[in-house]
Amino acid sequence: MVELKIPMRFIKYDDDSPVFEGSGKNILVMVDCQYGAGNVKKLAAAEIAVIDHHAKEMSETPLSDIRPFLGSCSTLVWRLLCDAGFDFKNNLDVGTALYYGLYTDTNSLSEISHPLDMDLRDSIKYDSGLVKKLKNSNLSIADLTIAANTLNNRRISENINSAVFEAEPCDPNILGFTGDLALQVDNIDACVVFCKVSGGVKISVRSCVRETMANELASKLCEGVGSGGGHKDKAGGFISADKLQETGAASAEEFIKDRMAKYFGEYDLVYAGQPIPDLDPSKMEQYRKKEIPIGYVRTVDVFPEDTELIVRTIEGDTHIAAGPDIYIMVGVCQEIWPIKAGKFKASYRELDTRYAPSEELWDETHYKPTAKSRIEGESISLLPYIRSCVPTGEGAILAKALKKRTKVFTSWNQEGYMFGDAGDYLAVRADDPADAYIIEKTIFLKTYEAIT
Repeated sequence: MVELKIPMRFIKYDDDSPVFEGSGKNILVMVDCQYGAGNVKKLAAAEIAVIDHHAKEMSETPLSDIRPFLGSCSTLVWRLLCDAGFDFKNNLDVGTALYYGLYTDTNSLSEISHPLDMDLRDSIKYDSGLVKKLKNSNLSIADLTIAANTLNNRRISENINSAVFEAEPCDPNILGFTGDLALQVDNIDACVVFCKVSGGVKISVRSCVRETMANELASKLCEGVGSGGGHKDKAGGFISADKLQETGAASAEEFIKDRMAKYFGEYDLVYAGQPIPDLDPSKMEQYRKKEIPIGYVRTVDVFPEDTELIVRTIEGDTHIAAGPDIYIMVGVCQEIWPIKAGKFKASYRELDTRYAPSEELWDETHYKPTAKSRIEGESISLLPYIRSCVPTGEGAILAKALKKRTKVFTSWNQEGYMFGDAGDYLAVRADDPADAYIIEKTIFLKTYEAIT
Protein backbone atom coordinates (compact mmCIF):
# COMPACT_ATOMS: atom_id res chain seq x y z
CA MET A 1 0.00 0.00 0.00
CA VAL A 2 2.86 2.38 0.83
CA GLU A 3 4.68 1.74 -2.47
CA LEU A 4 1.49 2.39 -4.46
CA LYS A 5 0.57 5.48 -2.44
CA ILE A 6 -2.86 4.05 -1.58
CA PRO A 7 -4.20 5.82 1.53
CA MET A 8 -5.81 3.61 4.16
CA ARG A 9 -7.92 4.74 7.07
CA PHE A 10 -9.38 2.71 9.90
CA ILE A 11 -12.89 3.84 10.81
CA LYS A 12 -14.67 2.95 14.01
CA TYR A 13 -18.34 2.24 13.65
CA ASP A 14 -21.37 0.73 15.30
CA ASP A 15 -24.17 -1.16 13.60
CA ASP A 16 -26.72 1.64 13.98
CA SER A 17 -24.79 4.62 12.63
CA PRO A 18 -23.65 5.58 9.14
CA VAL A 19 -20.08 4.77 8.20
CA PHE A 20 -19.13 8.29 7.22
CA GLU A 21 -19.76 11.52 9.04
CA GLY A 22 -20.86 14.75 7.43
CA SER A 23 -23.95 16.41 6.08
CA GLY A 24 -23.61 15.04 2.57
CA LYS A 25 -25.18 11.88 1.15
CA ASN A 26 -23.46 8.75 2.48
CA ILE A 27 -22.50 6.13 -0.14
CA LEU A 28 -20.70 2.94 0.83
CA VAL A 29 -18.83 1.49 -2.18
CA MET A 30 -18.12 -2.24 -1.92
CA VAL A 31 -15.29 -3.37 -4.23
CA ASP A 32 -14.43 -7.05 -4.77
CA CYS A 33 -17.19 -8.02 -2.34
CA GLN A 34 -20.96 -7.67 -1.95
CA TYR A 35 -23.15 -6.01 0.64
CA GLY A 36 -24.74 -8.60 2.87
CA ALA A 37 -22.48 -11.49 1.82
CA GLY A 38 -21.43 -13.94 4.52
CA ASN A 39 -17.81 -12.74 4.63
CA VAL A 40 -18.60 -9.00 4.68
CA LYS A 41 -19.50 -6.82 7.66
CA LYS A 42 -22.90 -5.23 6.99
CA LEU A 43 -22.21 -1.58 7.72
CA ALA A 44 -24.93 1.04 7.82
CA ALA A 45 -25.03 3.55 4.96
CA ALA A 46 -27.60 5.72 3.23
CA GLU A 47 -26.83 4.13 -0.14
CA ILE A 48 -24.86 1.09 -1.30
CA ALA A 49 -22.77 0.66 -4.46
CA VAL A 50 -21.21 -2.67 -5.46
CA ILE A 51 -18.39 -3.43 -7.92
CA ASP A 52 -17.58 -7.14 -7.93
CA HIS A 53 -16.68 -10.19 -10.02
CA HIS A 54 -17.93 -12.95 -7.71
CA ALA A 55 -21.18 -14.86 -8.09
CA LYS A 56 -24.17 -12.67 -7.19
CA GLU A 57 -25.12 -12.98 -3.51
CA MET A 58 -27.35 -9.93 -3.13
CA SER A 59 -30.56 -8.54 -4.52
CA GLU A 60 -30.25 -6.14 -7.43
CA THR A 61 -29.52 -2.52 -6.53
CA PRO A 62 -29.38 0.48 -8.88
CA LEU A 63 -25.72 1.09 -8.09
CA SER A 64 -24.27 -2.36 -8.74
CA ASP A 65 -22.02 -3.76 -11.45
CA ILE A 66 -21.39 -7.49 -10.88
CA ARG A 67 -19.67 -9.50 -13.62
CA PRO A 68 -18.86 -13.02 -12.37
CA PHE A 69 -17.42 -14.05 -15.73
CA LEU A 70 -14.33 -11.88 -15.12
CA GLY A 71 -11.20 -13.34 -13.55
CA SER A 72 -10.46 -10.29 -11.42
CA CYS A 73 -12.28 -7.30 -9.98
CA SER A 74 -9.32 -5.24 -11.21
CA THR A 75 -10.59 -5.79 -14.75
CA LEU A 76 -14.01 -4.37 -13.93
CA VAL A 77 -12.50 -1.34 -12.16
CA TRP A 78 -10.16 -0.80 -15.13
CA ARG A 79 -13.04 -1.02 -17.61
CA LEU A 80 -15.13 1.48 -15.62
CA LEU A 81 -12.18 3.88 -15.40
CA CYS A 82 -11.54 3.54 -19.14
CA ASP A 83 -15.19 4.34 -19.85
CA ALA A 84 -14.85 7.42 -17.62
CA GLY A 85 -11.79 8.63 -19.55
CA PHE A 86 -9.28 8.09 -16.74
CA ASP A 87 -5.69 9.04 -17.64
CA PHE A 88 -3.66 5.90 -16.93
CA LYS A 89 -0.50 7.29 -18.57
CA ASN A 90 -0.09 9.87 -15.83
CA ASN A 91 -1.23 7.58 -13.03
CA LEU A 92 1.24 4.69 -13.10
CA ASP A 93 0.44 3.72 -9.51
CA VAL A 94 -3.18 2.99 -10.43
CA GLY A 95 -2.12 0.88 -13.42
CA THR A 96 0.36 -1.02 -11.25
CA ALA A 97 -2.28 -1.73 -8.60
CA LEU A 98 -4.79 -2.98 -11.17
CA TYR A 99 -2.22 -5.13 -12.98
CA TYR A 100 -1.03 -6.73 -9.74
CA GLY A 101 -4.63 -7.30 -8.67
CA LEU A 102 -5.21 -9.19 -11.91
CA TYR A 103 -1.94 -11.08 -11.40
CA THR A 104 -2.87 -12.31 -7.92
CA ASP A 105 -6.54 -13.05 -8.71
CA THR A 106 -5.67 -15.20 -11.73
CA ASN A 107 -2.83 -17.22 -10.22
CA SER A 108 0.06 -15.34 -11.83
CA LEU A 109 -2.03 -14.62 -14.97
CA SER A 110 -2.31 -18.36 -15.70
CA GLU A 111 -6.08 -18.57 -15.14
CA ILE A 112 -7.22 -15.73 -17.39
CA SER A 113 -10.20 -16.75 -19.51
CA HIS A 114 -12.23 -13.67 -20.45
CA PRO A 115 -10.98 -11.37 -23.24
CA LEU A 116 -11.44 -8.27 -21.04
CA ASP A 117 -8.98 -9.74 -18.53
CA MET A 118 -6.58 -10.31 -21.43
CA ASP A 119 -7.05 -6.72 -22.60
CA LEU A 120 -6.14 -5.37 -19.15
CA ARG A 121 -3.09 -7.63 -19.05
CA ASP A 122 -1.92 -6.52 -22.50
CA SER A 123 -2.67 -2.79 -22.45
CA ILE A 124 -2.10 -1.43 -18.94
CA LYS A 125 1.10 0.50 -18.12
CA TYR A 126 2.67 -0.45 -14.78
CA ASP A 127 5.84 -0.23 -12.71
CA SER A 128 7.58 -3.46 -13.75
CA GLY A 129 10.22 -3.13 -11.03
CA LEU A 130 7.65 -2.87 -8.26
CA VAL A 131 5.58 -5.71 -9.72
CA LYS A 132 8.71 -7.88 -9.84
CA LYS A 133 9.37 -7.09 -6.18
CA LEU A 134 5.80 -7.93 -5.23
CA LYS A 135 5.86 -11.16 -7.25
CA ASN A 136 8.88 -12.36 -5.34
CA SER A 137 7.36 -11.64 -1.95
CA ASN A 138 4.46 -14.06 -2.22
CA LEU A 139 5.66 -17.17 -0.38
CA SER A 140 6.46 -17.62 3.26
CA ILE A 141 7.80 -20.61 5.18
CA ALA A 142 4.21 -21.27 6.24
CA ASP A 143 3.17 -21.34 2.58
CA LEU A 144 5.88 -23.89 1.78
CA THR A 145 4.63 -26.02 4.66
CA ILE A 146 1.10 -25.87 3.25
CA ALA A 147 2.38 -26.98 -0.16
CA ALA A 148 4.32 -29.88 1.37
CA ASN A 149 1.33 -31.05 3.40
CA THR A 150 -0.90 -30.75 0.33
CA LEU A 151 1.36 -32.98 -1.76
CA ASN A 152 1.17 -35.61 0.97
CA ASN A 153 -2.65 -35.41 0.90
CA ARG A 154 -3.04 -36.84 -2.61
CA ARG A 155 -5.46 -39.05 -4.54
CA ILE A 156 -3.84 -40.40 -7.72
CA SER A 157 -5.82 -42.14 -10.47
CA GLU A 158 -3.15 -44.04 -12.37
CA ASN A 159 -5.57 -45.31 -15.03
CA ILE A 160 -6.10 -41.75 -16.28
CA ASN A 161 -2.78 -40.26 -15.10
CA SER A 162 -4.43 -37.62 -12.95
CA ALA A 163 -4.40 -36.54 -9.32
CA VAL A 164 -6.49 -34.52 -6.86
CA PHE A 165 -4.93 -32.69 -3.90
CA GLU A 166 -6.73 -30.96 -1.03
CA ALA A 167 -4.98 -28.03 0.65
CA GLU A 168 -5.84 -26.18 3.81
CA PRO A 169 -7.28 -22.67 3.22
CA CYS A 170 -4.56 -20.60 1.55
CA ASP A 171 -3.80 -18.00 -1.08
CA PRO A 172 -4.74 -19.16 -4.62
CA ASN A 173 -1.09 -18.76 -5.65
CA ILE A 174 -0.19 -21.63 -3.31
CA LEU A 175 -2.65 -23.89 -5.12
CA GLY A 176 -1.01 -23.12 -8.45
CA PHE A 177 2.49 -23.51 -7.02
CA THR A 178 1.55 -26.91 -5.61
CA GLY A 179 -0.02 -27.99 -8.92
CA ASP A 180 3.12 -27.02 -10.82
CA LEU A 181 5.19 -29.23 -8.51
CA ALA A 182 2.77 -32.15 -8.79
CA LEU A 183 2.81 -32.03 -12.58
CA GLN A 184 6.52 -32.88 -12.57
CA VAL A 185 5.68 -36.41 -11.38
CA ASP A 186 6.10 -38.79 -14.33
CA ASN A 187 2.69 -40.47 -14.05
CA ILE A 188 0.63 -37.29 -13.55
CA ASP A 189 -0.51 -35.59 -16.76
CA ALA A 190 -3.23 -33.46 -15.16
CA CYS A 191 -4.03 -32.46 -11.60
CA VAL A 192 -6.46 -30.44 -9.52
CA VAL A 193 -5.48 -28.71 -6.28
CA PHE A 194 -8.31 -27.25 -4.21
CA CYS A 195 -9.05 -25.64 -0.88
CA LYS A 196 -12.13 -24.42 0.95
CA VAL A 197 -12.56 -20.65 1.02
CA SER A 198 -15.34 -18.31 2.11
CA GLY A 199 -18.46 -19.20 0.19
CA GLY A 200 -17.12 -22.25 -1.60
CA VAL A 201 -14.11 -24.05 -3.03
CA LYS A 202 -11.21 -22.61 -5.02
CA ILE A 203 -9.59 -24.95 -7.56
CA SER A 204 -6.38 -24.79 -9.58
CA VAL A 205 -5.95 -27.06 -12.60
CA ARG A 206 -2.76 -28.08 -14.41
CA SER A 207 -2.13 -30.17 -17.54
CA CYS A 208 0.95 -31.08 -19.59
CA VAL A 209 -0.69 -33.05 -22.44
CA ARG A 210 -2.58 -31.70 -25.43
CA GLU A 211 -5.48 -34.13 -24.96
CA THR A 212 -6.45 -32.32 -21.76
CA MET A 213 -6.68 -28.53 -21.84
CA ALA A 214 -6.67 -27.19 -18.30
CA ASN A 215 -9.12 -24.37 -19.06
CA GLU A 216 -11.64 -26.80 -20.53
CA LEU A 217 -11.27 -29.21 -17.59
CA ALA A 218 -11.71 -26.34 -15.12
CA SER A 219 -14.85 -25.24 -16.94
CA LYS A 220 -16.31 -28.76 -16.83
CA LEU A 221 -15.50 -29.21 -13.13
CA CYS A 222 -17.31 -25.96 -12.30
CA GLU A 223 -20.18 -26.31 -14.79
CA GLY A 224 -23.48 -25.52 -13.12
CA VAL A 225 -21.91 -24.93 -9.71
CA GLY A 226 -19.52 -22.04 -10.32
CA SER A 227 -17.15 -20.78 -13.00
CA GLY A 228 -13.77 -21.85 -14.35
CA GLY A 229 -11.30 -21.06 -17.12
CA GLY A 230 -7.76 -20.04 -17.97
CA HIS A 231 -5.06 -21.32 -20.33
CA LYS A 232 -4.67 -24.73 -21.91
CA ASP A 233 -1.96 -25.74 -19.42
CA LYS A 234 -2.92 -23.64 -16.37
CA ALA A 235 -6.44 -22.78 -15.23
CA GLY A 236 -8.61 -22.35 -12.18
CA GLY A 237 -12.12 -21.86 -10.92
CA PHE A 238 -14.55 -21.47 -8.05
CA ILE A 239 -17.30 -23.81 -6.86
CA SER A 240 -20.14 -22.28 -4.86
CA ALA A 241 -20.71 -23.91 -1.46
CA ASP A 242 -24.49 -23.63 -1.88
CA LYS A 243 -24.41 -25.18 -5.35
CA LEU A 244 -22.09 -27.93 -4.14
CA GLN A 245 -24.51 -28.79 -1.33
CA GLU A 246 -27.36 -29.01 -3.85
CA THR A 247 -25.50 -31.76 -5.76
CA GLY A 248 -25.68 -34.06 -2.73
CA ALA A 249 -21.93 -34.80 -2.92
CA ALA A 250 -20.43 -36.07 0.35
CA SER A 251 -17.50 -33.63 0.08
CA ALA A 252 -15.75 -31.28 -2.31
CA GLU A 253 -13.10 -33.95 -2.92
CA GLU A 254 -15.69 -36.58 -3.87
CA PHE A 255 -17.44 -34.10 -6.16
CA ILE A 256 -14.21 -33.19 -7.97
CA LYS A 257 -13.06 -36.82 -8.25
CA ASP A 258 -16.45 -37.87 -9.65
CA ARG A 259 -16.48 -35.10 -12.24
CA MET A 260 -12.89 -35.84 -13.26
CA ALA A 261 -13.69 -39.53 -13.73
CA LYS A 262 -16.66 -38.65 -15.91
CA TYR A 263 -14.64 -36.11 -17.86
CA PHE A 264 -11.84 -38.53 -18.69
CA GLY A 265 -14.11 -41.51 -19.27
CA GLU A 266 -16.76 -40.01 -21.51
CA TYR A 267 -15.04 -38.59 -24.58
CA ASP A 268 -13.66 -39.76 -27.92
CA LEU A 269 -10.61 -38.31 -29.64
CA VAL A 270 -10.69 -37.29 -33.30
CA TYR A 271 -7.56 -36.18 -35.13
CA ALA A 272 -8.01 -34.33 -38.42
CA GLY A 273 -6.76 -36.44 -41.33
CA GLN A 274 -7.01 -39.71 -39.40
CA PRO A 275 -9.86 -42.27 -39.41
CA ILE A 276 -12.76 -41.22 -37.21
CA PRO A 277 -13.50 -43.88 -34.54
CA ASP A 278 -16.96 -45.48 -34.78
CA LEU A 279 -18.01 -43.11 -37.57
CA ASP A 280 -18.31 -44.11 -41.22
CA PRO A 281 -18.33 -40.94 -43.40
CA SER A 282 -20.23 -42.85 -46.07
CA LYS A 283 -23.13 -43.21 -43.62
CA MET A 284 -23.15 -39.56 -42.52
CA GLU A 285 -25.84 -37.27 -43.92
CA GLN A 286 -24.97 -34.31 -46.14
CA TYR A 287 -25.85 -30.76 -45.12
CA ARG A 288 -25.41 -27.28 -46.51
CA LYS A 289 -25.63 -23.86 -44.92
CA LYS A 290 -28.89 -21.96 -45.07
CA GLU A 291 -28.83 -18.66 -46.92
CA ILE A 292 -28.60 -16.59 -43.76
CA PRO A 293 -26.37 -13.48 -43.95
CA ILE A 294 -23.24 -13.74 -41.83
CA GLY A 295 -20.05 -11.71 -41.64
CA TYR A 296 -16.50 -11.96 -42.93
CA VAL A 297 -13.32 -9.91 -42.68
CA ARG A 298 -10.42 -9.95 -45.09
CA THR A 299 -7.40 -9.86 -42.80
CA VAL A 300 -5.43 -7.63 -45.18
CA ASP A 301 -8.19 -5.01 -44.91
CA VAL A 302 -7.18 -4.59 -41.27
CA PHE A 303 -3.45 -5.44 -41.10
CA PRO A 304 -0.47 -5.51 -43.47
CA GLU A 305 0.20 -8.84 -45.11
CA ASP A 306 2.15 -11.38 -43.00
CA THR A 307 1.27 -9.64 -39.72
CA GLU A 308 1.16 -12.27 -36.98
CA LEU A 309 -2.28 -11.94 -35.41
CA ILE A 310 -4.10 -12.99 -32.28
CA VAL A 311 -7.82 -13.14 -33.03
CA ARG A 312 -9.44 -12.66 -29.65
CA THR A 313 -12.93 -14.03 -29.05
CA ILE A 314 -14.98 -15.20 -26.08
CA GLU A 315 -13.98 -18.78 -26.94
CA GLY A 316 -10.27 -17.98 -26.72
CA ASP A 317 -7.38 -16.79 -28.88
CA THR A 318 -6.70 -18.00 -32.43
CA HIS A 319 -3.26 -17.37 -33.96
CA ILE A 320 -3.08 -16.65 -37.71
CA ALA A 321 -1.06 -14.55 -40.15
CA ALA A 322 -2.76 -11.83 -42.19
CA GLY A 323 -2.80 -12.50 -45.90
CA PRO A 324 -4.99 -12.21 -48.99
CA ASP A 325 -5.87 -15.89 -48.63
CA ILE A 326 -6.97 -15.69 -44.96
CA TYR A 327 -10.42 -14.47 -43.93
CA ILE A 328 -12.16 -14.36 -40.54
CA MET A 329 -15.80 -15.45 -40.42
CA VAL A 330 -18.40 -14.13 -37.94
CA GLY A 331 -21.41 -16.43 -37.52
CA VAL A 332 -25.00 -15.83 -36.46
CA CYS A 333 -24.26 -16.78 -32.84
CA GLN A 334 -21.08 -14.67 -32.59
CA GLU A 335 -18.87 -17.70 -33.30
CA ILE A 336 -15.67 -16.78 -35.12
CA TRP A 337 -13.36 -18.95 -37.21
CA PRO A 338 -10.60 -18.52 -39.81
CA ILE A 339 -11.07 -19.72 -43.38
CA LYS A 340 -8.89 -19.79 -46.47
CA ALA A 341 -9.98 -17.60 -49.39
CA GLY A 342 -10.43 -20.57 -51.72
CA LYS A 343 -12.86 -22.29 -49.39
CA PHE A 344 -14.64 -19.00 -48.71
CA LYS A 345 -15.21 -18.29 -52.41
CA ALA A 346 -16.42 -21.83 -52.98
CA SER A 347 -18.91 -21.67 -50.13
CA TYR A 348 -20.09 -18.04 -49.83
CA ARG A 349 -21.34 -15.17 -51.99
CA GLU A 350 -20.21 -11.66 -51.04
CA LEU A 351 -22.84 -8.94 -50.53
CA ASP A 352 -22.35 -5.22 -51.09
CA THR A 353 -23.32 -4.35 -47.53
CA ARG A 354 -21.75 -4.01 -44.14
CA TYR A 355 -22.54 -6.72 -41.62
CA ALA A 356 -24.95 -5.47 -38.97
CA PRO A 357 -25.26 -8.06 -36.18
CA SER A 358 -27.99 -7.71 -33.60
CA GLU A 359 -26.88 -5.48 -30.73
CA GLU A 360 -27.95 -8.19 -28.27
CA LEU A 361 -24.92 -10.19 -29.42
CA TRP A 362 -22.62 -7.57 -27.95
CA ASP A 363 -23.92 -7.25 -24.41
CA GLU A 364 -21.62 -7.35 -21.39
CA THR A 365 -21.46 -11.16 -21.33
CA HIS A 366 -20.07 -11.23 -24.86
CA TYR A 367 -17.02 -9.70 -26.43
CA LYS A 368 -16.79 -7.71 -29.63
CA PRO A 369 -14.36 -9.50 -31.98
CA THR A 370 -10.88 -8.03 -32.10
CA ALA A 371 -7.54 -8.86 -33.71
CA LYS A 372 -4.20 -7.96 -32.23
CA SER A 373 -0.77 -7.72 -33.81
CA ARG A 374 1.59 -10.04 -31.93
CA ILE A 375 4.55 -7.73 -32.72
CA GLU A 376 3.11 -4.23 -32.32
CA GLY A 377 0.67 -5.19 -29.58
CA GLU A 378 -2.07 -3.05 -31.13
CA SER A 379 -5.59 -4.40 -30.68
CA ILE A 380 -8.18 -3.41 -33.31
CA SER A 381 -11.93 -4.05 -33.30
CA LEU A 382 -13.05 -6.05 -36.33
CA LEU A 383 -16.60 -4.64 -36.28
CA PRO A 384 -15.95 -1.74 -38.71
CA TYR A 385 -14.40 -4.16 -41.23
CA ILE A 386 -17.04 -6.90 -41.22
CA ARG A 387 -18.87 -7.29 -44.51
CA SER A 388 -21.87 -9.48 -45.29
CA CYS A 389 -22.03 -12.71 -47.23
CA VAL A 390 -24.43 -15.60 -47.62
CA PRO A 391 -23.71 -19.30 -48.06
CA THR A 392 -24.08 -20.50 -51.64
CA GLY A 393 -25.16 -23.95 -50.55
CA GLU A 394 -22.43 -25.47 -52.69
CA GLY A 395 -20.01 -26.25 -49.88
CA ALA A 396 -21.54 -29.44 -48.52
CA ILE A 397 -20.49 -31.08 -45.27
CA LEU A 398 -21.00 -34.53 -43.81
CA ALA A 399 -22.30 -34.33 -40.27
CA LYS A 400 -23.59 -36.53 -37.48
CA ALA A 401 -24.87 -35.77 -33.99
CA LEU A 402 -22.45 -36.87 -31.29
CA LYS A 403 -23.59 -39.54 -28.86
CA LYS A 404 -20.80 -38.79 -26.38
CA ARG A 405 -18.31 -36.06 -25.63
CA THR A 406 -15.67 -35.69 -28.32
CA LYS A 407 -12.44 -33.74 -28.74
CA VAL A 408 -11.39 -32.84 -32.26
CA PHE A 409 -7.85 -31.79 -33.15
CA THR A 410 -8.54 -29.70 -36.27
CA SER A 411 -6.29 -29.10 -39.26
CA TRP A 412 -6.00 -25.51 -38.01
CA ASN A 413 -4.69 -26.40 -34.57
CA GLN A 414 -3.07 -29.73 -33.75
CA GLU A 415 -1.98 -28.53 -30.30
CA GLY A 416 -5.48 -27.70 -29.08
CA TYR A 417 -8.90 -29.14 -29.68
CA MET A 418 -12.55 -28.31 -30.20
CA PHE A 419 -14.81 -29.91 -27.62
CA GLY A 420 -18.28 -31.22 -28.42
CA ASP A 421 -20.93 -32.50 -26.03
CA ALA A 422 -23.51 -35.15 -26.84
CA GLY A 423 -25.99 -33.52 -29.23
CA ASP A 424 -23.41 -31.30 -30.87
CA TYR A 425 -22.35 -32.21 -34.40
CA LEU A 426 -19.14 -33.67 -35.78
CA ALA A 427 -18.62 -32.36 -39.31
CA VAL A 428 -16.17 -32.94 -42.16
CA ARG A 429 -16.10 -31.08 -45.45
CA ALA A 430 -17.39 -33.26 -48.28
CA ASP A 431 -14.51 -32.13 -50.50
CA ASP A 432 -11.87 -32.40 -47.78
CA PRO A 433 -12.30 -35.32 -45.31
CA ALA A 434 -9.21 -34.14 -43.41
CA ASP A 435 -11.06 -30.96 -42.37
CA ALA A 436 -12.95 -32.21 -39.29
CA TYR A 437 -14.47 -29.93 -36.67
CA ILE A 438 -17.28 -29.50 -34.12
CA ILE A 439 -20.46 -27.46 -34.66
CA GLU A 440 -22.41 -26.60 -31.52
CA LYS A 441 -25.97 -27.94 -31.62
CA THR A 442 -27.76 -24.56 -31.49
CA ILE A 443 -25.57 -23.13 -34.25
CA PHE A 444 -25.96 -26.25 -36.40
CA LEU A 445 -29.76 -26.32 -36.20
CA LYS A 446 -29.98 -22.60 -36.90
CA THR A 447 -27.59 -22.45 -39.86
CA TYR A 448 -27.62 -25.87 -41.64
CA GLU A 449 -30.20 -27.82 -43.60
CA ALA A 450 -30.13 -31.38 -44.93
CA ILE A 451 -29.47 -31.97 -48.63
CA THR A 452 -32.33 -34.11 -49.93
